[in-house]
Amino acid sequence: MCGIAGAVMKVGFEPAELSHILEMMTDQVAYRGPDGRGVTVIGSAGFGHRRLSIIDLNERAAQPMQLPDSQLMVTFNGEIYNFQELRLLLAAEGCVFRTESDTEVLLHGWRVWGEAMIARLRGMFAFALWDQSKRTLLLVRDRFGKKPLFYVDLPDCLLFASEIKSILEWPGFERRVNMEAIHDYLTYNYCLGIDSAFAGIRKVPPAHYLVMTMERPPRLQRYWSLAQTDPAQASRSIVDLSDELIGRLDDAIRCRMIADVPLGAFLSGGVDSSAIVARMAQMSGQPVKTFSVGFDIEGFDETPYARRVAERYATEHRSFTMDYDLVGELPRLVWHYGEPYADSSALVTYALAREVRRHVTVALTGDGGDETFLGYARYGRFRSTVVDAQAGILRSLPYGTLHEEEPSRRIRDAYVRTVAGFREEHKISGYGPNLAEYLFTSSNDRLGLTLESATPENAIDRVARAEIATYLPDDLLVKADIASMAASLEARSPFLDHELADWAASLPQNKRVFERAGKLELKALLKRALEPHLPEDILYRRKQGFSVPMRHWLRHEIRDFTTEVLTSRRFRERGLFTDKFVEHMLNRHMTGHEDHGKRVWQLICLELWFQTFIDRGSPGPLDINIVGRRSPELRLAG
Repeated sequence: MCGIAGAVMKVGFEPAELSHILEMMTDQVAYRGPDGRGVTVIGSAGFGHRRLSIIDLNERAAQPMQLPDSQLMVTFNGEIYNFQELRLLLAAEGCVFRTESDTEVLLHGWRVWGEAMIARLRGMFAFALWDQSKRTLLLVRDRFGKKPLFYVDLPDCLLFASEIKSILEWPGFERRVNMEAIHDYLTYNYCLGIDSAFAGIRKVPPAHYLVMTMERPPRLQRYWSLAQTDPAQASRSIVDLSDELIGRLDDAIRCRMIADVPLGAFLSGGVDSSAIVARMAQMSGQPVKTFSVGFDIEGFDETPYARRVAERYATEHRSFTMDYDLVGELPRLVWHYGEPYADSSALVTYALAREVRRHVTVALTGDGGDETFLGYARYGRFRSTVVDAQAGILRSLPYGTLHEEEPSRRIRDAYVRTVAGFREEHKISGYGPNLAEYLFTSSNDRLGLTLESATPENAIDRVARAEIATYLPDDLLVKADIASMAASLEARSPFLDHELADWAASLPQNKRVFERAGKLELKALLKRALEPHLPEDILYRRKQGFSVPMRHWLRHEIRDFTTEVLTSRRFRERGLFTDKFVEHMLNRHMTGHEDHGKRVWQLICLELWFQTFIDRGSPGPLDINIVGRRSPELRLAG
C-alpha cells in the first residue's frame, strides 16, 4: 500500500521542475508510504510514489517501476493477490521478471494483454501506467473502490493522486468549492459519486479505468459489474450453499494472508470480523494478533464479545478503551480525509489503526460482509417499506411544495430518509443563499432507478446493490483507507473479494436472508455457515455497529466548541444555512428536546473542512484545541 501522484504534460515543461513538484505532491501523503520515495519522468509523464513495503521488501521493488527499455512506467497503490498466478502466465509468454513484487506484473501484463489485463487482476488497487511508445496514460481503480484515485484534467496537464491534498500542491491550482457536492454531502454524510468537493477534481469510479492519449481527451471505461441473480441457484440447498460459502471465504482470506510483514485482524465482536478471525485461526501456524476497541458507555462497547471470540481461538488479543478526548483528533482527521466527511466512527477507526500499527503492518477486516450477505437492519426496514408500497399504504413524504411527488419515487425517497442527515424538509426550511439554488435538484435522484422497481422478493438485494455503488465506496471504504493509511497500516477486506462477492450476488435474496425462529433473519446464510465456528450469541445477537456517543458529547463534553463554531461570524457568512435555522437546531438538540446530533456533527465537519482547505493555502491540519485536554491515547483494557 502506498501513495501515488503524477502528471502528464500537454505542453512543454522542465523535467527538473516537474520532479520537484511531484516530490511536494507525494510528501503530502508521506504517511501512506514511510518506507521509500521515488520520482521518475519519462517523455511527457512524471510519476511519484511513497512506498509502504509489504511484498518483496528489497529496494529492487521500489517505485515508480520501469521495464528495462524505459518505455513503460507504473506507480501502484494496493495489492494484487493473484500476482503469482499471473506471473506464471506471463513468464510462459516470454516475460522476464527482475523482482518478486506484484507491481512488475502490471508492466508485463500491459505489454502482453493490453487493457484486457485489468479484468484479470484480483485485489485492491489504484495505479497509473504510462506507455511512452503509445504516449498513453492508463489510470485504474479496483472493483469496489477500496483504493482512492483522484484526477483533474487541466488545459496544460492531467494530474492524478491518491489524495486530493497532493493535487492541491500543483502550482497555481485554484481551490473552488463544488457546491453541488456539498448539497449531496448534507444528505448522505459524504461526497457522493464521481465529483469531489473541489470543482474540477474527480474520482476514477470503482471498476473503471481512464485512458488518455496525447491526441484524445480522457475516456472512462467500466471493466466489471457485480453479478446478477442466477435463477439456477434457486434450487440449491442451504446446506450446500453454506459449505460452498466457507470454502470461498477461506480462499479469499488465504490469499490476503500473504505478506512479508507482521499481520493481524480487527475484531469488533460482530459477525463479520469474528468470521474472519475464526477462519484465519484455522490457517495460521501461530496465534492471530487481534484488536478491538470500545467506550465505557453502555451501548457503545462490544469488547466483551470480541474477547469471547479471541479466547475461543487463542488469539494474541489487545482491547482498548477510549473516551471523548478522541474528538481532539478531528482537525487532523479533517485534513486526512480531504473532503467533507462526517462518519463519526472514523474517529474510532483512526485511533485504533494507530494502535494496531504498533504491532502489525497488515490487518484483515470484516468490511463488506453486510453488503455482500445482506446484513444491515435498514435493509429489512426497506423491505417493509416496499411491502407497504405494494399494499398502497406508503404515505406521502413531507417534501414541501417544490414539486409534485411522483408515486414511483416514494420507495426510493423513503430509503433516503432512513440514511439522510439533512432531509428535504430541513433543506427547504434551512438553506441559505449559497445553497438555495440546489433545492430544485434533489440529492435523492443520485441513487438512480435501482430502488424504484423493488419488490418484496428482491428489495433487500436491490438496496444492497444500491449501497455497493454509493455508501460502500464513498463512505465505508473511504473511512477504512484514510484511517488505516494515516497510520501507515494496510487494511484488507476478504468479504470484498470480487469472486466471493459475485458468487454471493448470484444467489437469490431468499437464499441469503430467510426465516429463523419465526422471524426474517438478515445475513442468515452467512450465520448458518458459521454456526460450527462461532457461538450462537455472537451470531444471533442484535447488531450493534461501530459507533461513537456523538450525540452525548455534543450536548456535554464539546458543547462549548460546537456552539462557538456554528454561531461564529465565519460560519454565518458562508451563507449555507440561515442563522435562525442553525440556532433553532442547536437549541433543540442541546436542551434534549430533539436529536439533531448527526446534522450538528455534519456542520462541524463541513466548517472545519472550509477552514482547512478553502480559507487558507498552507498544508496541514488546523491548530485548534477542541477538548482542552491532553492528546488522546487509547487505554489498554484490563
